[in-house]
Amino acid sequence: MTTPTPDPNDADAALPPKVRERITRYEAKAARLTGVLGDYERRRPIYRRCFIAFTISGYAGFAFGVYPGLWASLCTTVISVAGYAMVYTRIWELKGEIAETVEDVALLRAGKVHERRPDW
Repeated sequence: MTTPTPDPNDADAALPPKVRERITRYEAKAARLTGVLGDYERRRPIYRRCFIAFTISGYAGFAFGVYPGLWASLCTTVISVAGYAMVYTRIWELKGEIAETVEDVALLRAGKVHERRPDW
């Protein structure tokens, strides 16, 4: 005779309804953020190729002279590096947000109800 596997939601039945609602919201938020993170991770190589192509196209400005070439290459390089840094930073922020949300769910399940401090 096999024993049925316990449903994780059964353990939540002992928690107050407000806490169960918060757990449900936090789990939905973590799932949504994980999807967004997956989208960023999947598109990161595309962003990299686009920023590299954009930078290379800036060097075509040298066809119009030294100063237009310097201006175009410098601008496209700065924009590309900043753009890729923004994508990387957003991925880093999402990973941190997901970790905090999962930690909050664990604390709620452990009975350590808390209010998250605002970031400001």
